Order: sequence, then C-alpha cells, then structure tokens
Amino acid sequence: MKFCPKCGGIMVPKREKGVLYLVCTNCGYKVKVKKEEGYKEKENISEDVRSRVAVVDIGGARALTEEERQQLKEEYYEVFLETMAGEEESGGEE
Repeated sequence: MKFCPKCGGIMVPKREKGVLYLVCTNCGYKVKVKKEEGYKEKENISEDVRSRVAVVDIGGARALTEEERQQLKEEYYEVFLETMAGEEESGGEE
C-alpha cells in the first residue's frame, strides 16, 4: 500500500489508456507505475453495508392469483423499506 506524498491519502491503481497509475483518492495526484506486478484493486465491504436481494421462485410459469400478486408486492415493499433504512443509517455510502 502506498500513500500520497502530497496529502497522505491512499494511492490506488487505475489504468488509463493501457498505462497503470497510482492515483490518490484524496487529491488526485498520480504517478506512473514502473513495475505492474503486485498491484490490484480490491474492496472489502462489511456485512452491515451489503445490500440484500430477494429471490422469489414462483414455481415455473404458472399465472399468479391476485392474492399472490398482492403478497409479492408487500414482500418487495418490505425489502425496499429495509434497504432504504439501511442506506440511511450508513449515510448512503456504497
């Protein structure tokens, strides 16, 4: 891990026109990488920030009854509200 000589921010690898640079995430300072080996971009996301995805298996291509449609809408809405509440708590950062 490298740090910016100007502001002390973290330098991350970015490729521009086939050339690899280390770019400061804070001030934008960049320097060309002389030896590309060992540089890769990786981001870890904590469990509480990850989004939940609802997967609904309706059991084939059969038509849904009005009651089933209404229940699915309610479930989707609940997941939506939970997701929005989670994003508000984390400040909307992704």
